[in-house]
Amino acid sequence: MLKTKSIEKRSSKKDGFRVCVMRRIRPEYKFDIWMPVISPSEKLLQKYVIDKEIRWDEFKPLFKEELLKNRYFVQVLAAMSQQKTVTLLCVEEDHSTCHRSIITDLISEMRPEIKVRHI
Repeated sequence: MLKTKSIEKRSSKKDGFRVCVMRRIRPEYKFDIWMPVISPSEKLLQKYVIDKEIRWDEFKPLFKEELLKNRYFVQVLAAMSQQKTVTLLCVEEDHSTCHRSIITDLISEMRPEIKVRHI
């Protein structure tokens, strides 16, 4: 199973293996592994989050393109989530406008049998 959750929510044993998919982290964040390679690049973050030069619908294909360049890491997450619960963590509360949703969508395309749950 693959889950998504805000890293600011309390951790739980039900989270399984906690994977932080943020470019920048804080010392108080709790996770099992940090995978900044599947977070938006600094350039893309600058355009979308900081400068607000692009909208969500423009961000999505650009980030998916970046993910496809790092397909190996996405495939590793997919394989892991077939064996155990994996929770993708980012600071965003709402998964629908968070890059986690793009990651889970890509994994669902690659492995439709993997259940995805957004917490």
